[in-house]
Amino acid sequence: MEEVDKIVITQELFLQLIKHAKNCLPHESVSIIAGKIKDNIAFAELVFSPENIDKSPVSFTVDPLVLLDIYKSAEEKGKRIIGIFHTHPAPPSPSNTDLNYMEINPYVWLISSTKNIEKPSGFILKSDGELKEIEVSIKWESW
Repeated sequence: MEEVDKIVITQELFLQLIKHAKNCLPHESVSIIAGKIKDNIAFAELVFSPENIDKSPVSFTVDPLVLLDIYKSAEEKGKRIIGIFHTHPAPPSPSNTDLNYMEINPYVWLISSTKNIEKPSGFILKSDGELKEIEVSIKWESW
């Protein structure tokens, strides 16, 4: 993934993420974000909110066939996967498991604490292995 400094999400998509996260409580939620990247800014344009088949408060897994369908759907709409959103029972920072998965899923990772779902933090793992926190911008009107 190219360098990203910020992710921009519309109010509508942000509210989808929050609603799904709240509906999944007490378990972790997961959503896949598709869109585009331009001038080091990731623009969220689609949100897919699959079931967390782990049904766990501390981990998430997406059914591989569902994930494949998400990739196909994004591609059919001319979008690419740009991010993964999920919740943590702890503060919104990547766990060791997240860091391992960030290496093979080089997207923006948005993480919210289940105690404050409306305040996600954004991260990318740079090609040199350095974790970088990025700005999360909610656009309170449509594009």
